[in-house]
Amino acid sequence: MIKKIILSGAAFLLLGACNPEMGRLPLESDVGCLRKELSSDMHLSFQTAANFCQKNDHGVPLPLNLKGALDLQVQAERANIAYIN
Repeated sequence: MIKKIILSGAAFLLLGACNPEMGRLPLESDVGCLRKELSSDMHLSFQTAANFCQKNDHGVPLPLNLKGALDLQVQAERANIAYIN
């Protein structure tokens, strides 16, 4: 029981310490990830942010899910990045 409490507390602290520069958050949408990365100082281009946010299936990049984000769809087309609209 004590081990579960300690592990739960450690997990909470690790998740609570996340900030935008620490990476993609669990359950974060492609649109949310892109907007976060594009607004940070880390990524200077849409291509870099898209590469960071793109999920992979056994090493194969999946198309970004950009439903409802027309501005990001335009940028994806310009950068020749596959997406779902």
